[in-house]
Amino acid sequence: MKSKFPVLCGSILICELFVVYFAVLTAFGLEVKAAGSLTLGQLLLGASVIAVLAIVSVLLLPRKIGQKRPGVALGWVVQALLVASGFLVTSMFFVAAIFIAMWAVSVYWSARIDREVAERA
Repeated sequence: MKSKFPVLCGSILICELFVVYFAVLTAFGLEVKAAGSLTLGQLLLGASVIAVLAIVSVLLLPRKIGQKRPGVALGWVVQALLVASGFLVTSMFFVAAIFIAMWAVSVYWSARIDREVAERA
């Protein structure tokens, strides 16, 4: 049986990709003090690290009910990096809090749905 982790959790991580790159544009365009000493290339490199990690975590999410894969743990690492980006763009703390809440809810509900489907089978 297919797991719900790729659908629920994957959509959160993919949305974070866009937000991270918009934050780079914001940091560079507004010349944020903390990010002011960084070049656009350095900002894009940091965003790309977060983006690649998010894509890898989507690819490593469990595909079948009961399957153990490291995608969820890597997703939490992405959330931590999103919080860390708040030190460059302060408003990212607020954005990260929203994404952490959505990530936690999607992990909880994916596991619960998978558990209930497995019980019915």
